[in-house]
Amino acid sequence: MNRNGMKVMRKERRRDRRRGLNLDASLDGHEVLLTDLSAAGFGAALDATDRTPFSFRVGARLRLELKPQRGAPLSLPVEIIREVGDNGVLGGVFVGLTDESYNAIEDILTGRLQRRG
Repeated sequence: MNRNGMKVMRKERRRDRRRGLNLDASLDGHEVLLTDLSAAGFGAALDATDRTPFSFRVGARLRLELKPQRGAPLSLPVEIIREVGDNGVLGGVFVGLTDESYNAIEDILTGRLQRRG
């Protein structure tokens, strides 16, 4: 809020199109729900019932583990760029992705993973 009591909305800074989804994942062993995904990063909601302490501060380098319904599990290096907000969602970007990992993310985004038999 600014001094006039009006809420100021932040400008969307993402350059890549994001896809809303609900995909179970873990972030350094903590259960999360991916709320959106793009080629560059992700949004994740924390499990409100998880009572173990976590360190998801801006700049933290962690591992995001994904287990898509089809395809191999993914373990991706990420960096937190947005701390948990009022909505319970944090944001991160992928760092040092291999071509194989990038292609797997692209498969999830485009739905190709679901079409594979």
